[in-house]
Amino acid sequence: MQKQNPFGLFAVVGASTFWALAANVASSLFEGGVSPFELAGVSAILATIGLMALNLLQKHPILRVPSLSQIALSALFVMFVGADYLAIAKLPVAIAIVLIFMAPGFVVLWNALLSRRVPSAKVLIALALSFLGVVLVSGVVGGDLSQVNWFGIAIGLTTAILFAAYTLLSEKIGAQGTPVNALLQTFSIASLIWFGFLLTQGLTPHLLEVINAPKILYMGIMGTLLPYLLFLWGVRHVQAERAAIVASIEPFIAGIIAWIWFGQYLTLLQITGGILIVVAISSLQINNQATLKKNRLNYEG
Repeated sequence: MQKQNPFGLFAVVGASTFWALAANVASSLFEGGVSPFELAGVSAILATIGLMALNLLQKHPILRVPSLSQIALSALFVMFVGADYLAIAKLPVAIAIVLIFMAPGFVVLWNALLSRRVPSAKVLIALALSFLGVVLVSGVVGGDLSQVNWFGIAIGLTTAILFAAYTLLSEKIGAQGTPVNALLQTFSIASLIWFGFLLTQGLTPHLLEVINAPKILYMGIMGTLLPYLLFLWGVRHVQAERAAIVASIEPFIAGIIAWIWFGQYLTLLQITGGILIVVAISSLQINNQATLKKNRLNYEG
């Protein structure tokens, strides 16, 4: 049985807070002309350099040949972060984060498929409410359909699926070696992929502007290295589904920062939709945890 550590919850809260801040920093860079994929690539490379330094300090300088799982996790990381930044560039920050928060629902659905059990009425109701929340958040209800950013909505939901896969696989990878070493394996491969992409695409002048340097450095260290390290450590100690429940704080933090920083505001329907998603997904996972506990007790009995 996986060892539980209450500090794992604080680690996930910390990761969610740093991600919420990073989403707004990224949005400001996108408004300044920086490409989402450029920022994703440079952030991953900076984070990898930082992880290498930490790995040396821990006296674990030698990386093993990556397993297929680690290569798959790296590929998921590249796709997830690229889609995440693209969603933030196309949508208001709060909406992008709320859509990404659908990821825990996909985690629960995947576990249900593996167990080959028909979802309960509570699960179906929670999923229906979360879907309604997505509809409200998108602005389809009570708005001009021609103004709805369908591409942004699709990217946001795709990001949620990728993050769900990343969360599940992170739980497996996280048990192999120290968090720093395990994350370095993932980021090293991801950085090579991003480096190849940046070489073929080139860099825009906006990325190289001195005024953007502090924000880009922040994205690499405080927006990438630190939150992913905290999240990986937290997932190891509180399990993927519990970590996803605690991460529900991120949309609220991101929305408040976006309102203060950019003056981005949501309609009452969009706020209602966001609350529906957070409540539905959280209750879905709480119910799932109760079911798992009951099954474990029955098995042990």
